[in-house]
Amino acid sequence: MFLKVYRNLALAAYNKYASVRKDNARKAMEYKKKIGYNSEYTPGIIPISEISRQLDEAGIKRSDTAFVRVSLSAAAGFEGGPQAFLKEIMNYFESNGTLVMSSYTFNKSPILFLAENPLFDPDKSTDQLSLVNELFRRSKGVVRSIHPTHSVSAFGKNAQWIISEHHKSQDCYASKSPFAKLYELNAKEISIGVYPTSLTLHYIEQFVPKNVPGFHDLATPIMCRLFLDGKESHIPFKDTDTFAAYISNYDVFTGTDAQPQKHFFGKELDFYTIDLPQQLLAMHDLVKTKKYWHTEPSKIKNFILQKIIKPLVLLAFFNRTDGILYPVKESK
Repeated sequence: MFLKVYRNLALAAYNKYASVRKDNARKAMEYKKKIGYNSEYTPGIIPISEISRQLDEAGIKRSDTAFVRVSLSAAAGFEGGPQAFLKEIMNYFESNGTLVMSSYTFNKSPILFLAENPLFDPDKSTDQLSLVNELFRRSKGVVRSIHPTHSVSAFGKNAQWIISEHHKSQDCYASKSPFAKLYELNAKEISIGVYPTSLTLHYIEQFVPKNVPGFHDLATPIMCRLFLDGKESHIPFKDTDTFAAYISNYDVFTGTDAQPQKHFFGKELDFYTIDLPQQLLAMHDLVKTKKYWHTEPSKIKNFILQKIIKPLVLLAFFNRTDGILYPVKESK
């Protein structure tokens, strides 16, 4: 009885916390649109030939490895819509390059998503964050990494190598992960019609001191269900500890290689490029000089999130056994 009451209390606390995070995300999206990102574009007005022409002008080679993020509205802005956009950009990298996109499966906090004890199936689990990415995942010749929340899909020369070992480490950004391999391949990141966030913002977290404002992994991994080698497997994975509130200040990137470069398709559709290894080095240099891109507005708030809300939530949704969190919810 006590445990049931405690879990109900934890659920109420988390719902309040999730509501605040959702409201903050909404305000962030409104701000991004206000300053010109994530806009709505007129469908079908940009010549499809602009893709190869402008990528070439931006210094993106056909032999490059590129991680691409694109909004549905931006992809629809090209002649022929999202399908034509994908066909053209895949053709650009097909002969000697590699195209990579995220195939993230969570539609809420990853912790709460994993609490539902889902089965990740690389052939069936759909991308929950982008319709364009889901269309890419389903395209001929595309392969996908095995990870319960942060899988990626890839096409081209190095696709199989990029995705092959994602499930072999508890850490999403480990040395054999697709993300680490992008840096090994001197990959470029391309953001089309969206706010130019970057993989490096997450990848570098493993190298930032724990006492510095920023997001790190939960200390305890979560047992996850995956369809691997033709059968269901249970493998523990670490998830990001999101029980913290920070304010981002990307102005510290100005004038460094961490700052994305702006380009255009046509007259209105902006896109941004980043050299990932150069950006990573620039951010390492910022860390060395103690210049950080997160600030902590309230130590009291983060103390409550870490010491009260987090233990309540983890107890509500997971059982801890032998140093691993097991979802309370049974698999179907």
